[in-house]
Amino acid sequence: MKVIGLVSVQPFFGGEERTGSEIRLNRVPVISMDRADWHWKVLLPNGSDRDHEAVNVIGPNAVDISGLDYPNTIVFMGGFDPLRDWQRKYYEWLRKSGIGAELIDYPNAIHGFYLFPELPHTRLFFSQVKEFVSMQISNAN
Repeated sequence: MKVIGLVSVQPFFGGEERTGSEIRLNRVPVISMDRADWHWKVLLPNGSDRDHEAVNVIGPNAVDISGLDYPNTIVFMGGFDPLRDWQRKYYEWLRKSGIGAELIDYPNAIHGFYLFPELPHTRLFFSQVKEFVSMQISNAN
């Protein structure tokens, strides 16, 4: 099986450094920095910090992906997601690594907005995912 596209929906990345969005949006609905830190604590091996390559894929322990056959990627982020600065950095890292990447920003969306069908961006989000998948299938054929 060959992966021909990656849909990266508000990827859950972080690092030891606190970003502006983490500080500014610390107590918005769904995710707080305390909650994110708890997730990383239970995920990571004992003694690891948030610069572990599983959490901070672009940080000091990052793996060089520039020579890999990495799939085209679409990255979705929301304006009220405390992790948005990390998501933008991830997108920029993909581009610098020579990976085909697209960034879609919903300025008024919270983390996990797509789980709430009544929110205005949800329908558009699913439409854009469908369009991306269709494009990757067309390009693979």
